[in-house]
Amino acid sequence: MRPPRRTVKRLKSAGILSQTAKLERITFSTSRLLDFFSEKELVTQTGHEMREWSLVFIKEAIDNALDACEEADIAPVIDVIADATGITVKDNGSGLPESTLNKQFDFSTRSSSREGYVGVCRGAQGNALHTLIPMPRVIDEEHGKLIVTAHGKRHVIRCGADPISQRPVIHDETSELDTTGTELRIEWLARAGEFGGSHWPFGGDFVQGGAQCGPIAKRFREIVEGFALFNPHATIRLDWFGEKSEFSASNPDWENWKPHQPTSAHWYEAKHLERIVGAYITHERETGTDRLVSDFVAEFDGLTGSGKRAAVLDASGLKRVRLSELVVGDRLDSERIAKLLVAMQQHSHPANPKRLGIIGEDHFRRRLLDMGVQPESFRYAKVLDMERLPSVLETAFGWLGDEANDYRRIYAGANWSAAIKNPFRSFGASSEGLEAHLASMKAGACEPIVFAIHLAQPRIEFTDRGKSALIVGDRHDQRD
Repeated sequence: MRPPRRTVKRLKSAGILSQTAKLERITFSTSRLLDFFSEKELVTQTGHEMREWSLVFIKEAIDNALDACEEADIAPVIDVIADATGITVKDNGSGLPESTLNKQFDFSTRSSSREGYVGVCRGAQGNALHTLIPMPRVIDEEHGKLIVTAHGKRHVIRCGADPISQRPVIHDETSELDTTGTELRIEWLARAGEFGGSHWPFGGDFVQGGAQCGPIAKRFREIVEGFALFNPHATIRLDWFGEKSEFSASNPDWENWKPHQPTSAHWYEAKHLERIVGAYITHERETGTDRLVSDFVAEFDGLTGSGKRAAVLDASGLKRVRLSELVVGDRLDSERIAKLLVAMQQHSHPANPKRLGIIGEDHFRRRLLDMGVQPESFRYAKVLDMERLPSVLETAFGWLGDEANDYRRIYAGANWSAAIKNPFRSFGASSEGLEAHLASMKAGACEPIVFAIHLAQPRIEFTDRGKSALIVGDRHDQRD
């Protein structure tokens, strides 16, 4: 029962009962940079749960390794090694530049030589190393580390957090080391498994010597097989807890549209050209340079010659104009950039789909037969498209035989990168995904078949940052 109001008033005036305190709340600002250092954020960034991060690591590392070798015009040789304390991916490329690695320590920006350009490339989002650097800390907060070896240096990268500012703290311990190519290793402290073997933080218990008690070994091998399936020029060696396999290149001289080749103006819409023009202008403001539009045009396929460039500049009215002049006030001059794109497309030819790179029937046959497919059941199909963007869609199929385990294996990829999960989830008039389509053809999940599908195309689009679902529009394909 509350005391009378007069009594309360007398008690307050006598100091016996104090006035009710009022909290003046302050709006604090905390850094979001630490978001990359949580399991939840890495799941968002990678598109995969922690139990699949071993697959994320090798996918991103092999993508980067293949790109590095192709840029150096070297037939890729890649080693993938898994043991009780980590995973290693090593290549024979030109080596990850130290300046590129250092840029990845700034989590407020994305640094990528792919982002902004429209091309036929394995990745264009600029977040691969940004996810791999903090991943060991989330897996093993005390002992987790990423080790990068390239250009004569070994970087042991450990991540921490400032408990006051809530900002990431990157510790990069370097040492001199004789190296070739690039080696990435994600490492943690080995723990004893439930059954006496080594326990992986991604799930699954393993005994020494390679045998394992969980399904991760199968999926790990299959993504390595996927990269071997989609890259005829690559030799990939897998060492799974001492159990070794080799997928030798079927054609070391195989050609595809390499990362260092010029992109085609026909792959761009006005919004894409604005994006790359803006990126160039921003970069040149930071470096104190300012290139001519003529030099910018020369970087596109079919426009390197002086005569072609002159024709483009005359048609667009941009002769002796610098890129910085395509800014009006605080925005890009969309009208002039659109006119430039039209001129670039008029004075160059669209790229033939065959120039993108065709994996080919012989390579698919070799790989599927190595998997145990019955030779008489092998089928291959290829579709070339020039309707909207040049593209090459290749599929291969085979039956594993009556003695095989009853399960369907799907290998899916885009631009020579193997997918962790089937990304062809919705296509065609009915928007049914690949798996539903296969089931309708009596090739359900329990059938002993192998099906491979690969799409090569500029401007590959995904629904998420984890690149787990492709956007495949309706197209009128020309069959070859």
